[in-house]
Amino acid sequence: MYVLKEPTQKISPDAIKVWRITDAFHTIIFLGLLSFLLYFDYSYQWPNWIGIVIYSLMGITFVSAIIELIIVPVYKQRTWRYEIDGNCIQLKHGGAFKKTHMIIPMNKVYFVDTYQGPILQRYKLATVKIGTVGYIHEIPGLPERKASEIRSYIASLTDLYKAKEAADGEEQRV
Repeated sequence: MYVLKEPTQKISPDAIKVWRITDAFHTIIFLGLLSFLLYFDYSYQWPNWIGIVIYSLMGITFVSAIIELIIVPVYKQRTWRYEIDGNCIQLKHGGAFKKTHMIIPMNKVYFVDTYQGPILQRYKLATVKIGTVGYIHEIPGLPERKASEIRSYIASLTDLYKAKEAADGEEQRV
Protein backbone atom coordinates (compact mmCIF):
# COMPACT_ATOMS: atom_id res chain seq x y z
CA MET A 1 0.00 0.00 0.00
CA TYR A 2 1.33 3.42 -0.97
CA VAL A 3 1.48 5.93 1.88
CA LEU A 4 1.45 9.64 1.11
CA LYS A 5 3.78 11.70 3.19
CA GLU A 6 2.81 15.24 4.10
CA PRO A 7 4.17 17.88 1.67
CA THR A 8 7.30 19.55 3.04
CA GLN A 9 8.75 21.60 0.16
CA LYS A 10 8.30 25.36 0.60
CA ILE A 11 8.20 28.20 -1.89
CA SER A 12 10.72 31.04 -1.86
CA PRO A 13 10.43 33.86 0.71
CA ASP A 14 10.92 36.28 -2.21
CA ALA A 15 7.42 35.31 -3.35
CA ILE A 16 6.15 37.65 -0.61
CA LYS A 17 7.74 40.62 -2.39
CA VAL A 18 6.31 39.55 -5.75
CA TRP A 19 2.78 39.19 -4.34
CA ARG A 20 3.03 42.54 -2.59
CA ILE A 21 4.13 44.32 -5.77
CA THR A 22 1.40 42.64 -7.81
CA ASP A 23 -1.31 43.44 -5.25
CA ALA A 24 -0.09 47.04 -4.93
CA PHE A 25 -0.24 47.43 -8.71
CA HIS A 26 -3.83 46.11 -8.80
CA THR A 27 -4.85 48.35 -5.91
CA ILE A 28 -3.36 51.45 -7.55
CA ILE A 29 -5.20 50.72 -10.80
CA PHE A 30 -8.50 50.24 -8.97
CA LEU A 31 -8.03 53.40 -6.90
CA GLY A 32 -7.16 55.28 -10.10
CA LEU A 33 -10.40 54.10 -11.66
CA LEU A 34 -12.36 55.17 -8.57
CA SER A 35 -10.62 58.57 -8.63
CA PHE A 36 -11.55 58.95 -12.28
CA LEU A 37 -15.20 58.22 -11.39
CA LEU A 38 -15.00 60.64 -8.47
CA TYR A 39 -13.78 63.34 -10.85
CA PHE A 40 -16.78 62.71 -13.13
CA ASP A 41 -19.08 62.74 -10.11
CA TYR A 42 -17.73 66.15 -9.15
CA SER A 43 -17.69 67.55 -12.72
CA TYR A 44 -21.11 66.38 -13.87
CA GLN A 45 -22.99 66.68 -10.59
CA TRP A 46 -24.15 63.07 -10.48
CA PRO A 47 -26.67 62.14 -7.75
CA ASN A 48 -25.27 62.20 -4.20
CA TRP A 49 -25.53 58.44 -3.69
CA ILE A 50 -22.97 57.82 -6.43
CA GLY A 51 -20.34 59.86 -4.58
CA ILE A 52 -21.15 58.02 -1.36
CA VAL A 53 -20.73 54.66 -3.10
CA ILE A 54 -17.40 55.73 -4.64
CA TYR A 55 -16.03 56.98 -1.29
CA SER A 56 -17.22 53.74 0.37
CA LEU A 57 -15.46 51.66 -2.26
CA MET A 58 -12.28 53.71 -1.75
CA GLY A 59 -12.42 53.10 2.01
CA ILE A 60 -12.99 49.38 1.55
CA THR A 61 -10.12 49.28 -0.96
CA PHE A 62 -7.74 50.96 1.51
CA VAL A 63 -8.61 48.50 4.28
CA SER A 64 -8.38 45.56 1.87
CA ALA A 65 -5.03 46.83 0.56
CA ILE A 66 -3.56 46.95 4.04
CA ILE A 67 -4.60 43.35 4.67
CA GLU A 68 -3.58 42.15 1.20
CA LEU A 69 -0.19 43.86 1.31
CA ILE A 70 0.88 43.12 4.87
CA ILE A 71 -0.78 39.95 6.16
CA VAL A 72 -1.88 37.75 3.25
CA PRO A 73 1.46 37.32 1.38
CA VAL A 74 3.31 36.27 4.53
CA TYR A 75 0.59 33.81 5.50
CA LYS A 76 0.39 32.44 1.95
CA GLN A 77 4.14 31.84 1.81
CA ARG A 78 4.16 30.11 5.19
CA THR A 79 1.29 27.76 4.34
CA TRP A 80 2.19 26.80 0.74
CA ARG A 81 3.68 23.31 0.53
CA TYR A 82 4.28 20.89 -2.29
CA GLU A 83 5.78 17.45 -2.73
CA ILE A 84 6.62 15.54 -5.90
CA ASP A 85 7.39 11.84 -6.03
CA GLY A 86 7.19 9.11 -8.64
CA ASN A 87 3.46 8.55 -8.15
CA CYS A 88 1.91 11.97 -7.63
CA ILE A 89 2.25 15.70 -7.11
CA GLN A 90 0.85 17.14 -3.89
CA LEU A 91 -0.11 20.79 -3.53
CA LYS A 92 -1.19 22.04 -0.13
CA HIS A 93 -2.16 25.59 0.67
CA GLY A 94 -4.89 27.54 2.33
CA GLY A 95 -5.94 29.81 5.07
CA ALA A 96 -8.41 30.10 7.88
CA PHE A 97 -11.50 29.66 5.71
CA LYS A 98 -10.44 27.41 2.86
CA LYS A 99 -7.69 24.79 2.82
CA THR A 100 -6.66 22.84 -0.24
CA HIS A 101 -4.70 19.62 -0.38
CA MET A 102 -4.58 18.44 -3.96
CA ILE A 103 -3.10 15.18 -5.17
CA ILE A 104 -2.38 14.92 -8.88
CA PRO A 105 -1.50 11.42 -10.13
CA MET A 106 1.47 11.45 -12.52
CA ASN A 107 -0.47 9.56 -15.18
CA LYS A 108 -2.97 12.47 -15.34
CA VAL A 109 -0.33 15.10 -16.12
CA TYR A 110 -0.50 16.20 -19.76
CA PHE A 111 2.00 19.04 -19.71
CA VAL A 112 4.31 20.93 -17.41
CA ASP A 113 5.61 24.42 -18.03
CA THR A 114 7.40 27.25 -16.25
CA TYR A 115 6.20 30.84 -16.35
CA GLN A 116 7.97 34.10 -15.55
CA GLY A 117 6.46 37.53 -15.75
CA PRO A 118 8.54 40.69 -15.41
CA ILE A 119 8.18 40.85 -11.62
CA LEU A 120 9.07 37.19 -11.21
CA GLN A 121 12.12 37.70 -13.44
CA ARG A 122 13.23 40.62 -11.29
CA TYR A 123 13.39 38.35 -8.24
CA LYS A 124 14.67 35.33 -10.22
CA LEU A 125 11.51 33.32 -9.51
CA ALA A 126 9.23 31.21 -11.68
CA THR A 127 5.87 29.48 -11.48
CA VAL A 128 5.54 25.83 -12.49
CA LYS A 129 2.28 25.12 -14.32
CA ILE A 130 1.03 21.54 -14.38
CA GLY A 131 -1.74 20.75 -16.85
CA THR A 132 -4.28 17.98 -16.43
CA VAL A 133 -7.40 17.33 -18.51
CA GLY A 134 -9.59 19.84 -16.73
CA TYR A 135 -7.32 22.27 -14.96
CA ILE A 136 -3.94 23.96 -14.78
CA HIS A 137 -2.32 23.71 -11.35
CA GLU A 138 0.47 26.02 -10.22
CA ILE A 139 3.39 25.96 -7.83
CA PRO A 140 4.19 29.67 -7.44
CA GLY A 141 7.30 31.49 -6.30
CA LEU A 142 10.05 28.95 -6.93
CA PRO A 143 13.65 29.91 -7.65
CA GLU A 144 14.33 29.69 -11.42
CA ARG A 145 16.74 26.78 -11.13
CA LYS A 146 14.44 24.79 -8.83
CA ALA A 147 11.45 25.43 -11.13
CA SER A 148 13.44 24.19 -14.12
CA GLU A 149 14.50 21.07 -12.22
CA ILE A 150 10.92 20.37 -11.15
CA ARG A 151 9.66 20.85 -14.71
CA SER A 152 12.24 18.42 -16.07
CA TYR A 153 11.61 15.91 -13.28
CA ILE A 154 7.85 15.89 -13.81
CA ALA A 155 8.32 15.65 -17.58
CA SER A 156 10.63 12.66 -17.18
CA LEU A 157 8.16 10.95 -14.83
CA THR A 158 5.24 11.46 -17.20
CA ASP A 159 7.33 10.05 -20.07
CA LEU A 160 8.06 6.99 -17.93
CA TYR A 161 4.35 6.56 -17.21
CA LYS A 162 3.45 6.87 -20.89
CA ALA A 163 6.14 4.33 -21.82
CA LYS A 164 4.90 2.00 -19.06
CA GLU A 165 1.27 2.34 -20.18
CA ALA A 166 2.29 1.63 -23.77
CA ALA A 167 4.22 -1.47 -22.65
CA ASP A 168 1.28 -2.63 -20.51
CA GLY A 169 -1.09 -2.13 -23.45
CA GLU A 170 1.14 -4.25 -25.72
CA GLU A 171 1.36 -7.02 -23.10
CA GLN A 172 -2.43 -7.14 -22.83
CA ARG A 173 -2.81 -7.48 -26.61
CA VAL A 174 -0.39 -10.45 -26.76
